[in-house]
Amino acid sequence: MAQGQVSRIWSSHRPAVVTSACFLAAAGLGLVTAHYGGTRDFEPMGFATASRTLNQIMAVVMTSIALILPLTSNLYTPRLVKLYVSHPLIVGGLSVFIVGNLLVMALHFFPAGHPFTRFGIWAVACIYLVVLAGILPYLFGISRFLRPSYFMPMLTRKGLRSLEELARGRGLETHKANLFEIVDVVTNVALTGMARGDRQLVLLALESLHAILTGLIQCDGRHSAAWRRTRPWFVPGLAREGQDFLTREQAWPEAYVLAQILKVAEVATRRQHELLSELAGQLVDTARLACEMGRDAVIELHVMSLNALVREALEDRDLRRFQNLSYHYRLLIETFHASPERMHDAARHLLHYARMGSLQGLHFAFETVVYDLGELVLSLGCEHEEEAAELIQAWAGPVWQECIAQDGGARKAGWRAILRTHWEARSRGLKEVADAIFWRFLMDEAIHREQLEMLLEDNRELHYEFNDRLMRFAHLSPPAVAEAQAFLEQW
Repeated sequence: MAQGQVSRIWSSHRPAVVTSACFLAAAGLGLVTAHYGGTRDFEPMGFATASRTLNQIMAVVMTSIALILPLTSNLYTPRLVKLYVSHPLIVGGLSVFIVGNLLVMALHFFPAGHPFTRFGIWAVACIYLVVLAGILPYLFGISRFLRPSYFMPMLTRKGLRSLEELARGRGLETHKANLFEIVDVVTNVALTGMARGDRQLVLLALESLHAILTGLIQCDGRHSAAWRRTRPWFVPGLAREGQDFLTREQAWPEAYVLAQILKVAEVATRRQHELLSELAGQLVDTARLACEMGRDAVIELHVMSLNALVREALEDRDLRRFQNLSYHYRLLIETFHASPERMHDAARHLLHYARMGSLQGLHFAFETVVYDLGELVLSLGCEHEEEAAELIQAWAGPVWQECIAQDGGARKAGWRAILRTHWEARSRGLKEVADAIFWRFLMDEAIHREQLEMLLEDNRELHYEFNDRLMRFAHLSPPAVAEAQAFLEQW
């Protein structure tokens, strides 16, 4: 383990170590040369050698740049060229070559004894040593432009810098255009990755969009409202009424980014579930942040975005995607605990799509939500037990009652959700939640014992198939099993 850690540290610092070694060697050679030689020794042959070498190395570097930039822009998006040609590594490296060649040319116009000649020869010699020492690290540096893990963080940082300038009220139109241009570039990169099946590239793009969306929600500087009142940006096709609403609520920047995220999600296939899982998790995180910042319009946009993802999963009859989104929808509802009205409204949306799935023949989609309501009650009860009891009365209870009144899989799912929620609540000390379930469903002790015995007979912890949930919905934890068995032994 220690050896692997040392190997990782060496791998991450290898470029810096090699670069330092090259420049130390050049510095040592320069000190030796300065001590034992002088400009008169360098001037006859060394000056011509340095000039030829600089020209040859410059040709190699220009060729490398000319190959790397079109290749990267063709692979991902042409707008990356603008990012590369303005990068300090490219600009700085070419500036050294240009200054070196200008000095070489200028020295031909001064006589041998002129003071500038002495200075110029020393400057060319220094540039010569720097170029020789830095050529390998420099070529390695520009070759990194081919890696998305290198240029995607660059795009993100550039977008966040523009956002910071907007928050300070500087260059509103310029920085606003830069910000949304970067959003478009990242979206194009994500769509390219989707088309090529490059999961890592899409994940990097989603992380970039998530960082920009987080920055927009947190952007609350003194001049934040000022730039939001400037000319807004909208995705093509948005209705005028929607544009007026977003402009009035000053939520059009977040809406623009969310629309681009949904555009990426639209082209996801059944083989890219992990991408949608990452996307949904990021939406939950930014929705939680919007709640903390009190951005009501942005919260509604997040709920609408998750609704759109759930609807598309149902239209594609993709049960695995629906189960994954149901899990994240449950997490979204939990974030609304401080606003009971919004929490109940989100629960109503989830149940609407569950019933829609049942009508389309995806009965297990409805059963998934039945179990998720129980898990929602438990997780919410650990922090806000009273609100969890209200959730049982308003949504979970009626749905469970509807299930146990039916036959087949719905009845089984209903009883298992009821029993699991009740006994887990008792084992966790959630008396109000346990009592709310008991007085509504478990007053008949004979039925209670019968259903509980069937549940304990098949109390498997892991699911029979490897999926995103991994754990079985109706599994009882050891403390809950102990309490349930003690109850059965009382008969």
